[in-house]
Amino acid sequence: MQGSVPLTAEQRARLSALADVLIRGGAGLPSASEAEVHSVWIDRVFVARPDMEVVVRGVLDVAGDAESVVAGLRASDAERFSAFAFAVAGAWLINPRVRRELGYPGPVPMRQPALPDEADAYLEDGILDVVIARGPIYRPTPDAQ
Repeated sequence: MQGSVPLTAEQRARLSALADVLIRGGAGLPSASEAEVHSVWIDRVFVARPDMEVVVRGVLDVAGDAESVVAGLRASDAERFSAFAFAVAGAWLINPRVRRELGYPGPVPMRQPALPDEADAYLEDGILDVVIARGPIYRPTPDAQ
């Protein structure tokens, strides 16, 4: 995190209110504050994406009620709004409860190797015929120094 200084209790409360404007919850899914976006999960976002901390802290400093701040940001600074929404949504989505409710287990390793005859399904409709007819092509990688 920025200078390893955690968000204060006031900043976390402010983030909770702002994040709830973006993710209100419903249909069995928690709001941002119910999913604790403002606590451990935003800290994890900051670890994974330190650049997001500057954006989030900057938005937390904008004066006004949460609805007005989010609406104003959306209207006047689309890039900053997008980055803030990305950080909040990322914090919401890494919460195991949210992933469970969405039916998304998170990244799972691909199984290797392919099952016997698995490739046949990709060849059935002729969708790869042009690629097969073209033959193998590649670009050699530059030599490492």
